Amino acid sequence: MSTFLYSPLRKTTWRSVVANKVRMALTVLSVVLGTAFLCGSLLLTDSLERSFLSIIDAGVEGVDVGVIGTQNNRAGVPFEVVEEIRNSPEVRAVNIVGDGPGLPSGTSVVGQSALILTDSAGDPLQAGSSGTHPFAVYEPGNWVGPEPVVVEGRAPSGDEEIIVNTSAADRGGLGVGDEVTVITPTERIEASISGVFDSRSDVAGWVGIGFAEERYLELFTDGANASQIVIAVHDGVDPLEVRNQIGRTYRFLTPLLPEQIIERTTGDTATQLEFITYILIAFAVIALIVGAFIIANTFAMIVGQRTSEFALLRSIGVSSFQIGFSVVMEAVVIGLIGGVLGLVVGVAVIHALVFILNQTGSELSSIEISYATGAFLIPLFFALAATVISAIAPARRAGNLPPVQAFESADNRRFNRSMTANLLATALITLAISLTVAGGLVSAVNDEELGTESRLGLIAAGALLLFSGIALIGPSLVRAISRTLGVAVCAPFGAVGRLAQRNTLRNPRRSATTALAVTLSVGLVSCVGVIGATTRASVFNTVESSITASFVLDSIGGTAIPGQPAGGSRSLSLSASVAPHVATTEGVEDVGVLMTAPLQANRWDNETTTVFRGDIATFMDISVRSGEAFTDEEPGAMISTTYASQSDLGVGDTITLNPYGSKDGIRIPITGVYAETGLLGHMAINFPAAERVLTSPSAYHRSQVFITSDGTVSDQQLRENLTQAVSQFLVVQVKNKDEFRGGLGTQINQLLGIVYGLLALAVIIAVLGIVNTLFLSLSERTRELGILRATGVQRAQIRTMVTLESVILSLHGALFGITVGTFLGWGVVSALRSRGMAPVEFPWTQIGWMLLAAVVIGAVAALIPAHMASRTAPLEAISS
Repeated sequence: MSTFLYSPLRKTTWRSVVANKVRMALTVLSVVLGTAFLCGSLLLTDSLERSFLSIIDAGVEGVDVGVIGTQNNRAGVPFEVVEEIRNSPEVRAVNIVGDGPGLPSGTSVVGQSALILTDSAGDPLQAGSSGTHPFAVYEPGNWVGPEPVVVEGRAPSGDEEIIVNTSAADRGGLGVGDEVTVITPTERIEASISGVFDSRSDVAGWVGIGFAEERYLELFTDGANASQIVIAVHDGVDPLEVRNQIGRTYRFLTPLLPEQIIERTTGDTATQLEFITYILIAFAVIALIVGAFIIANTFAMIVGQRTSEFALLRSIGVSSFQIGFSVVMEAVVIGLIGGVLGLVVGVAVIHALVFILNQTGSELSSIEISYATGAFLIPLFFALAATVISAIAPARRAGNLPPVQAFESADNRRFNRSMTANLLATALITLAISLTVAGGLVSAVNDEELGTESRLGLIAAGALLLFSGIALIGPSLVRAISRTLGVAVCAPFGAVGRLAQRNTLRNPRRSATTALAVTLSVGLVSCVGVIGATTRASVFNTVESSITASFVLDSIGGTAIPGQPAGGSRSLSLSASVAPHVATTEGVEDVGVLMTAPLQANRWDNETTTVFRGDIATFMDISVRSGEAFTDEEPGAMISTTYASQSDLGVGDTITLNPYGSKDGIRIPITGVYAETGLLGHMAINFPAAERVLTSPSAYHRSQVFITSDGTVSDQQLRENLTQAVSQFLVVQVKNKDEFRGGLGTQINQLLGIVYGLLALAVIIAVLGIVNTLFLSLSERTRELGILRATGVQRAQIRTMVTLESVILSLHGALFGITVGTFLGWGVVSALRSRGMAPVEFPWTQIGWMLLAAVVIGAVAALIPAHMASRTAPLEAISS
């Protein structure tokens, strides 16, 4: 090492780097993109987690004990018990948290919301990740946790007065004295803002609405019970003793310490954050892998181009170790520079993203960026490791080349892929296909069910083996593609085309590595495309074929897919008065309501069950396979074909129905079995059955109201009548079938847009790989290009030749990427059939566009290299 640091070898290495600025810049850029992606992913997920935990921590601040009902006591804490606890000598204060969770504290589930507040323009005020919450305003000294500080106006004193938090007032342009509308699950309230307050709970876009205590109890409790309470004890009192005393005295209540509250309120969100982390890091690792292919290719070509230089160094006594070490040190420099720049780019991108989210009032608005050490060290380590590892093999080749052989051109040293490697690649590909097919089609082994997770694991293993096999057999595939597809593509261009086709065979291994980066990128896009197209088709086809109603009333931000559990959703349930109100509208014949409720059917461990009120056959065709659809007369249930086969239930059988968490319920008959549909899920209960075990109207989450026309007015007139009828509810939207279908698809399209955006980075890196390969290949062929120019080949023909080379590599990668990606997508969709996924839908249009995009990518990637090649001076090139 010391010899390298203090010898001419160091100067030679540095001069080589400086002399090839474009080559080094492209290599550094590939490292920058991969590092930026990984850094940004870690920063974003860590910031999300910390912001979420800050809400939880702020919520339990000052709370010594929380109390909720037991599974057999869904009503909560009786008011008389609240007074008994409040009068206990150990207790300093008790605050009630009613229906529609209040402050992001106590035993509330953070992120739930059952309110909408209008802004200065009368539009719903967008809430951040904490949602919109009501709370009771207590007298000073009677608060559990930090007391809100009224900074403008005063506390509410009447039924029609409220206070709002400062950040919400600023975002909504609200001030003291403004008239606003508050939409609750049961009614619409016109209120006046009496004050604006500051609170330490004011985090993550939270909207807090404070009511006078009596008004709060009237609106958000049943008049006899509190959903939950939070308790603060006097100084010197042990909260554990108070908790135990409450547990012993009131067997129908569940007292909780702060750490137990946190555990109960973080489960689902923590899981979601963990899932997001895995997804982002997976994409970052993929970006680094694609970048590593380019880096490895680059260093292999660098070594090939510097064989004469290495030969001279070996001739004057430089050892093999020193030459290899110099190549590795180049990689270290590139890795460090690219890694540091990547960190800067990653931080900048996350800041820009958060700024946009804050401006648009998104779910992640008001997120505070957390700068964890690991978010910087891990990406830097990966960047350095990927670069150095990619340079080790070229460094060994450089050091082991005999001086005489080293004077040969890189392309003159033919690369021969051994038969053993091809046989191994064939075995890997065969095994990969077998595993993927097994994961997609095999649902049981030896009469034991093979779980979805196990089947997806087989497909993941198949994907890994498949790409590994393609990487091994890559040079042979390049030869095959170049001599078939390459000939076809280049044939119209005559002699220039033949030169381009032959140039792709100069170094099959290098061409294969470049094409593999494209294969990996396009394969990922294709796989996601198949999954997305199938999911989208499932939703669209369900709505298109099932809904026969003329119009659908939907809530702003309502449930994405009807029939799916809405627990934990921040969407506002439609008011119970919407359906009876529109039923009297001119032109309306019948009204049906699709809901979810905290019911447990057949002991199935789902927190909510789909409920339909009305004659379901009037509003949708659910393809009943046996029996008949239930009506709104007698209690009944319907199940899907999938659930029927898995549970061995059918028409005429009875199932249990009880409130979720309670063992007390009724038995109801199964009236029909329907084809799998996302509208209802695997099971649906009619309202007469649900009403017998769950009487509170506020317990139902009303997703949609379906309307049929009586034919007395036109569809346009009926729409106008409905729009006018629901205007007082503010958050209700009138949609026809196509609009409703489009609304369901919007969230799927948004999710796919995010995923495609992430995949675009891998595609960009693959494009850079093609550019890099062309640059380095052309730099090796300066003399050849000069001879071509001297013999009369025009600049335009040189540009065409280089562009064709790039297009062949792009098409090669795209074809294998599309083939592999669609195959893996088929496997994933087939494995998910047991989870309700529709039959596979191949996005043929998207696949066609990807093939066209491959040609465009190849042409664009060749622009700069082709231009530089065409500017080669004939005499200068020949003399070089």
